[in-house]
Amino acid sequence: MRPRLRMAALSLPFALVLAGCAGAEEAPTSTDAPAAGQWPGEMTLYIPNAPGGGFDIAARALQPALAEQLGESVVPTNLEGAGGAIAATQMLDDPADGTAMMITSRSIASVPYTGTPEIDPVLHLAPIGVTHQDVSALTVRADAPYDTVAEFLDHARANPGGVRIGTAGTGGVWHAAGLLLARAAGVEFTFIPYDGGSSAGNALVAGEIDAVTIGAPETRPFVEGGDARMLAVMGEERSSLYPGVPTLQEQGIDVTYAVWRGYVVDAETPEPVRLELAERVRAAAEDPAYQTAMAGAGFETTWIGPAEFGELITQEDELIRQLFAGEDFMTTRPERVPN
Repeated sequence: MRPRLRMAALSLPFALVLAGCAGAEEAPTSTDAPAAGQWPGEMTLYIPNAPGGGFDIAARALQPALAEQLGESVVPTNLEGAGGAIAATQMLDDPADGTAMMITSRSIASVPYTGTPEIDPVLHLAPIGVTHQDVSALTVRADAPYDTVAEFLDHARANPGGVRIGTAGTGGVWHAAGLLLARAAGVEFTFIPYDGGSSAGNALVAGEIDAVTIGAPETRPFVEGGDARMLAVMGEERSSLYPGVPTLQEQGIDVTYAVWRGYVVDAETPEPVRLELAERVRAAAEDPAYQTAMAGAGFETTWIGPAEFGELITQEDELIRQLFAGEDFMTTRPERVPN
């Protein structure tokens, strides 16, 4: 059994959570799936970046429909920093009963390699489902002196290390996107980490950095506000949401990078509870109001269930380990001991 990761406030035992539900109807046990209309208690929905970022937009869009599906309040809670490790640590310290969940992306695979080796997503987190995806976009300020990716890369080659790329954290998905671009183009960038995509976007328009490789939905407000321009998206095809923006491949750079986003819980959560929660998240993600909000924010919705989602996390773990091998920030993940 994994040791609990204690924070400043101790978790309430599961029995205390259920005590408030006692009454005429019998509350679900810690190993049974909650019955229709019941849930063990109020859910804390952890968001591992600052308000306004991609995780924050998506989680708050899901919150009303999920609360309806659970029959309980769902409280979005932003705990940014450390590439998602701070939010994950707090979630793992909460009762493993389905009342704590975190929105995440393929960046969660970076956590054990970027300073928090005691959290292994493959072992300690259980996948609930992927609800949406987006692509990285190379975005610059509106007044930048380059109009194409080729011009941007020529500027980077003429100034090795002088072009500053803003990312959401170190070792995460948008850092990976920028590094893949740098290696494919044979250029050197200086990566500047921020607490989230919205923070990186604000830094871009303020002139602190030269470009960002964060998600297209996160840069969309700055583009629509006239403060930034997308030079390329990193999908295999042009996004239906940004049809006027060419892909990197169209501009001669053979790089694609799409990001799945979904929800995870503590792996010690009983399997029947996890499977029931997956069904309720799936149902919430089908809500028309949620679909409309996500489309308006620039996300493409989808559904990938727990089993396939778990495979995606394992695959990303291997990709991150290889991509960032030799980087100064990399830490060694402890060997996995089979159960």
